[in-house]
Amino acid sequence: MKKGFLLLLGIVVIVLAWVLIINRAEIISADTVIEGDYTVSSPLRLKDGVQLTVNGNFTLNDEIECIDGPLRITVNGDAMINGTLQCVREGEEGDPSGIQLVVSGELEFSKDSVVASNSDIEIVSSEEALILTEEAKDELFEETGTDSGDGPRLGPLSEEGVVNVTETENESKDQTVKSATPLKFVQTAQAQGEPRDKDANVVRNVILRGNWYVGDGGTPPGGLNIPEPPKGVKKVILNFNFGDDGNVNLEDFYLIGPDGRAGEDDSGSCSATGKKGEDGFRMRVKAANVTLNSFTLELGDGGSGGMAETSKDCENGVATGGDGGQASNFKITAVGKIEINSFKLFPGMGGAGGEAIAYGKDGAASCPGEKGGDATATGGNGGVNKKSLTALGAVSGISNVEIDTVLGGGGGEASATPGKGGAGDKCGCTGGQGGSGTATGGKGGDASATAPVPVTSQGGDGGNAELRGGEGGVGGSCGPENQGGAGGAGGSASAKAGIAGTGQSSNGTDGTIKDQTGGNGGKGGDGCEEGAGGAGGSGDPDGEKGADGENLCAAEKEEGGGVDIRKPETSTETLDVIEYNGKFLPVSQLIIESESGCDGGQAHWHAAVGVVTATDGSQVADPGPQCGYGKTKDKPVKKIELKAEASSGQTQAEVFFDGEFR
Repeated sequence: MKKGFLLLLGIVVIVLAWVLIINRAEIISADTVIEGDYTVSSPLRLKDGVQLTVNGNFTLNDEIECIDGPLRITVNGDAMINGTLQCVREGEEGDPSGIQLVVSGELEFSKDSVVASNSDIEIVSSEEALILTEEAKDELFEETGTDSGDGPRLGPLSEEGVVNVTETENESKDQTVKSATPLKFVQTAQAQGEPRDKDANVVRNVILRGNWYVGDGGTPPGGLNIPEPPKGVKKVILNFNFGDDGNVNLEDFYLIGPDGRAGEDDSGSCSATGKKGEDGFRMRVKAANVTLNSFTLELGDGGSGGMAETSKDCENGVATGGDGGQASNFKITAVGKIEINSFKLFPGMGGAGGEAIAYGKDGAASCPGEKGGDATATGGNGGVNKKSLTALGAVSGISNVEIDTVLGGGGGEASATPGKGGAGDKCGCTGGQGGSGTATGGKGGDASATAPVPVTSQGGDGGNAELRGGEGGVGGSCGPENQGGAGGAGGSASAKAGIAGTGQSSNGTDGTIKDQTGGNGGKGGDGCEEGAGGAGGSGDPDGEKGADGENLCAAEKEEGGGVDIRKPETSTETLDVIEYNGKFLPVSQLIIESESGCDGGQAHWHAAVGVVTATDGSQVADPGPQCGYGKTKDKPVKKIELKAEASSGQTQAEVFFDGEFR
């Protein structure tokens, strides 16, 4: 009681604290222009994607958060960011952008600043550099991952990268910010002694520091919840564009980006295919000169391939998992030079292949029994991660780059469950063949890495595979006057583990075949002669042969000769049975089970081998889950008296049974 009260009290305190935070936050719900300098020292919310424009210098000492729209701020002066910029999109309609910060003057983020969003982040020097259309985003996304661009360039991690590094110093040394210094906040119109390029254009300094969290990349600090990008955000771009007249210093800067979104799952049909995982985010930096000082970049993994799962009523269920997506990428270009003092790069991993689960339906009881459905499952391939780091032109300090291992994605698992063959539902009918199955694990993604510094690569693991061939159906049983039906053959099973991806440092591990046992053959039907059990299906190991039916025509030997059971004398005996739909089912052919689906585990009757031969010689198939022939409390065991009569001229087919309750 005391613990419950304390828990309730804690919840109340949290709710009240949240209400107080919301109530003390200022909310701006219309486009706002502030003339002169502006300092934010308490929480501020920008609602519905409104534009905040500051015609002066801007200082953020607390936090600014978006509500129901992007976070859009334009500063026509200098900006100092000491607090938090946060924008989490929930998939609402309209512009899916995240943070848009336009600063025409100098810009500095302190080492304690935090930037967090699950969509795009754009830090630019002019509104013309913003990405305002989906087409423009697609174009920049593709350009960032393409090995192209004139002048000094670092990146991308491309399939066919070029390593051509020129260790040179730019003639105009005053253009490169070699260490971060606090910015002097002065009105642009009054600036004196500002750095200029050879054409006398003002060169702005931009210092990006702090911790940046994009999507679900990494664990954000307490108080921040950054979920994966919503469905409306198809690609995530980090756009740092300062044109040809901005010096950019990435110092004490830790950027963790999101994985690509997983491909869509597919289920419910007999041909299910998961979608390919999406590629990870991309970071693009453009400036006059770029300096990297203690810059750590964690690129996100490619998205996992979508899972594929068929329905369970397929004659031929086919499931194919989606392939994994490509890892994140980046590209930095400069007009003058790129100087690297310390840069640690964690390349993203190729996306994992999607799981595949396929089912074949159980065959219906008929004459002959229906064949069980086949099932084919193929896991998705892991994302390939063959990367070369491109470095061109005036890029100095390339030896200060540290690159973590490049990893290929793991292959998806494959699981197939073929259907059971249907029972032969009449005297002498053959049981249906069990369904066959194939399961193939996805291939692990290959990985390779080329760079002007030491780098290792490791291929992805192959996917596991698992299946069993479907069991053959039970042959139809007869009385002692006819031959029982043969049991159905078991279905075959063929499994192939996913092949490991290759890597320069080490290959991945091949997948494991968890099971590929052939289906067991069905039991033969009782009769005279008995039905033969079905053959086991091929596999590793092969399925077991089904048991033969019971022979009901063996002669009962007596002294001086024998009595043929097919020409019996009048006899009386009792038999334990249950009554089901007007027929008497021998208890000797039944079993008691207690699956949870039958009213929470009530004991109930099932056939021992799929069908039961009633006392009148008819076949009564097991109704199956959940309660079989009925609960034991509703279907008690009874004894009936059987009278068998036959004259010397009768055939066994003329013998009849009369049941009388005792």
